[in-house]
Amino acid sequence: MKKLLAIALLCACIVTGTLYASAGGDYPPLKDGDLIFQTSTSNQSGAIIFATGSTYSHMGIVKNDHGAITVIEAAAKVTETPLKAWVNRGLLERVAIYRDQRLTPDIAERLLSYARTLYGKPYDLFFSFNNDAIYCSELPYLAYKAVGIEIGKVQKISELNIDNMLVRKLVQSRWQRDSECTERGFDFDQCYRYILNQNLVTPVSIANDPNLKMIYSNYPL
Repeated sequence: MKKLLAIALLCACIVTGTLYASAGGDYPPLKDGDLIFQTSTSNQSGAIIFATGSTYSHMGIVKNDHGAITVIEAAAKVTETPLKAWVNRGLLERVAIYRDQRLTPDIAERLLSYARTLYGKPYDLFFSFNNDAIYCSELPYLAYKAVGIEIGKVQKISELNIDNMLVRKLVQSRWQRDSECTERGFDFDQCYRYILNQNLVTPVSIANDPNLKMIYSNYPL
């Protein structure tokens, strides 16, 4: 209960905070491969926030094409979205941007080249490494891994704060479409246990990677 209250207070700070209260736009020069985080307004965002204890519920990879900034993201599918449109879509236009100092221009180019091979892949509703779909934090994790750089922390879903109704309702609304469960003939309880035993990488685990440095944030905390 204390953890849930702390998360609720954190969310309230986003709405009411005045520190860094201006909308996004006054960014430092952005580089290919920078990672950008926001608080999504999607239906699943609340469950992600409570499960991870962080207001970072969506993220993407920055691409700077001679000053034209886009965000490579796993949304309905893996695609590029203009930075302004991406920021406007998030809660109160809050964003945080992180940079991995290990990225050279050559490595960043290879990273984006790999990310482009994922364009068009559908969004992964089940946050699994075991299918062809991609969820938001899986995209940068895989792109960085393709160039030999590990980011974030892979952990069991059961390690997250999943003991709440938001998470359980999210699973209940989707489990019958999970091919990994249906192929095994699982009922809901079996599927739920199976899902909890899966590995994933969360946005906040990537943001907390010691090799990443925050270069911008308009979050209040």
